[in-house]
Amino acid sequence: MAPSERAKKAARDAKGGSAAAQVALGWWHLQGEEGLQQDDVQAAAWFRTAADLGLAGAEYLLGISYANGQGVDQSYAMAAEWWCKAADQGLADAQFSVGEIYAFGDGVKKNLPLGKRYLELCAAQGDEGAVELLKELRKCVACGKLDVHHMICAWCRNVRYCGKGCQLRHWESPTDSHKPHCGRRREAAGARGSSSDASADNDERATKAAATAKMEVAQATAEAASAAAEAAVTAARAAVGATPAASKKEKKKRAKLGAKVKAAEATAQAAVEAASEAGAAFEAATAVLQPAR
Repeated sequence: MAPSERAKKAARDAKGGSAAAQVALGWWHLQGEEGLQQDDVQAAAWFRTAADLGLAGAEYLLGISYANGQGVDQSYAMAAEWWCKAADQGLADAQFSVGEIYAFGDGVKKNLPLGKRYLELCAAQGDEGAVELLKELRKCVACGKLDVHHMICAWCRNVRYCGKGCQLRHWESPTDSHKPHCGRRREAAGARGSSSDASADNDERATKAAATAKMEVAQATAEAASAAAEAAVTAARAAVGATPAASKKEKKKRAKLGAKVKAAEATAQAAVEAASEAGAAFEAATAVLQPAR
């Protein structure tokens, strides 16, 4: 069967760089329509060409190709990558797909917070499927209760419980144990090590915050010192250029200029002292945090 006139026109437009035409050709090859031979490889190739141009629909379809292994090597990781690109452009179908794949860990590392974020974006566009799935994710993983004092696993942030009892039962459940899947297994032998890891993470964040604060103080100090120096120079030039005092009025002006110079010098000195104190505080904080790292 020969390609239809629509397919011929799309082929011309696709060669001219039309992403929409490239997606159309990919879809027709995928479905074997418009006189084009069914060809998964050709379909995926056209989807990729359009996706590389940033077309959200093409990114979503290429993700489906990867998820199904149609025309490309099957890879949920690649599917999630392309779906994320489309989802970030606001495509509801892509938001649902990437939200679902991360919420349940289907072929990728489970990340419930990320999955919920995309599902919430999709639900905000009126997608009923996303609304229902979000309700499902709010259920206790052990007993199925919905929105009853839910607790989130503090170690992996990927499961919810309605209470401590369900958490303990699910931890080593014979049918669906959470222990092998948790990001940080709370085994007796490794409990102290895990606590140290958490402490180290907190210490690192605190150190980074202190470093950021130090840089901000240093920047403010430099700006204050620069302003003070500029004021001092301006005042000094004005004083040098002034004619010898010959009247009370001129003497008052000279006195005011002198006062401004002293004030500028005092401001600069205070800024330097503040910087020194901030630096000392930073060094002290680093010294306290260092032993735990």
